Amino acid sequence: MVKTASIRDVEMLQVYLWVCALEGSIAAIQQELFPLYVMLYPTLKVQWEMVRQMMYLLRYEISDHLTPKQSNTLMPYFQALLQMFSSEILH
Repeated sequence: MVKTASIRDVEMLQVYLWVCALEGSIAAIQQELFPLYVMLYPTLKVQWEMVRQMMYLLRYEISDHLTPKQSNTLMPYFQALLQMFSSEILH
């Protein structure tokens, strides 16, 4: 069950990254995904460090599986996402 939920979360995060890239705006993550995570994860007792680790691993998967051009398209949105979930913002 945890594995399924984790895969779903990573897939959803990837979809949101591409939506942001296509729209040229981080708004979808800021207004939809981030508030959802902030609402659900503490209730589910998911530690923010675990979320940050997931993002760290996703960054390497992006680099490994996308062309440099595709990766460069996503990176500004990914960087904004990392800032939202930074340890300075979420403890």
